[in-house]
Amino acid sequence: MVGSAEAAQAAQTAQLKEDLYSDLTGLLLRGVERGPEADVYDCIQTGRNGTLHFKLAITNSTEGSYDDAEYQYEPRLDNDRDRDLMEVLPDYLGEEIMFSRSHAAMFYGRVVEALTKKRVEEG
Repeated sequence: MVGSAEAAQAAQTAQLKEDLYSDLTGLLLRGVERGPEADVYDCIQTGRNGTLHFKLAITNSTEGSYDDAEYQYEPRLDNDRDRDLMEVLPDYLGEEIMFSRSHAAMFYGRVVEALTKKRVEEG
């Protein structure tokens, strides 16, 4: 039973890390589906301007290097639920986007900016 106790401890440690990451960034990883061609993450990003639900698929290519992996962003926007959010999101975050791993940090920075940047009220 030592193996199961170690596995439980490792799972608890992983959950603590995920919780801290979520607290610091506002990114909640709801789940991951591992597939032969891609791993698909179910994500929710929160910010002062709303909450964005999206899927992020990362290819599992055995060809090429780690940096050659492709990301595919797929927003999960609902016209009723996300009406206010859709008004402040840049148009490109309302569509599917593909990009390389080398652009992942830039993509995430733009998501965070769209959800946290203070908007000037027109009036």
